[in-house]
Amino acid sequence: MRRAGKNFRDDARERAPSKPGGVRKDQLRKEAHADEIAQEKIYGVAPIVEALRAGQRPIEQITVAEGVRHNRLRELFELARRARVPVRHAPRVELARSTGDAHHQGVVAVIAAARYADETELLDELAARVGSSDPPLAVVLDGVEDPRNLGAVLRTAECAGAHGVFIPERRAVGLTQTVAKAAAGALEHVRVARAANLARLIEEMKERNIWTVGTSADAETLYTAWDWTLPCALFLGGEGAGLHRLVRERCDALVRIPLLGRIESLNVSVAAGVILYEAVRQRESN
Repeated sequence: MRRAGKNFRDDARERAPSKPGGVRKDQLRKEAHADEIAQEKIYGVAPIVEALRAGQRPIEQITVAEGVRHNRLRELFELARRARVPVRHAPRVELARSTGDAHHQGVVAVIAAARYADETELLDELAARVGSSDPPLAVVLDGVEDPRNLGAVLRTAECAGAHGVFIPERRAVGLTQTVAKAAAGALEHVRVARAANLARLIEEMKERNIWTVGTSADAETLYTAWDWTLPCALFLGGEGAGLHRLVRERCDALVRIPLLGRIESLNVSVAAGVILYEAVRQRESN
């Protein structure tokens, strides 16, 4: 019988600064902006529409300047929706900063460093492993914004033999060039899918008999006490906020990593490494 998760903080949560203004979040925004500037981009409505039609280049995100009016934007939005490419609106000055002198027509697309796996296909691939000698082990990241953290988690997931990684479509870093560099080649091997809704993803995993396990500093169960030989998906929260409430509440179980020092939490990539290699230990000794 499935166990209900509790509403606690994520064990992978970064300690929030006490200074006004959220220094950690400001730093993440600066890093994300610098990362975006370094990306390969497509400018203008027609080139982006054609790129979406062709489907040959993985598009990370499309930014549309506020107030832009164009006959082909409706088609662009529809193509982006079908391809599950996030579209955001931003002040025109933001596009100008990221594109320099390029004639962008108020629309810019950022090319991803790798192609995303289809969410449903990856779920079905995991489900196919249920009951096998190599049961599914997936990683789900809830709102990780630091590209270096995401890259480090992907590298660890690949080394630990995880069968797939899920990240949110919005309010989280995607597969940027900085992520690819931090992953040190892992993007060539690990399958990464974008999920539109993590709470719904949990329900879809449960329907496929995959246990959903979140992390919490106050969980009663130690991470070593959980049976990682079961078909599992490990849910880890992002910097500052940890797992969102709905995600925590819908997980089958919550586990914790003991913290014996004075710092309240581990970096999310470190937490991923600790737990994933416990799963490796259990599975190899099984």
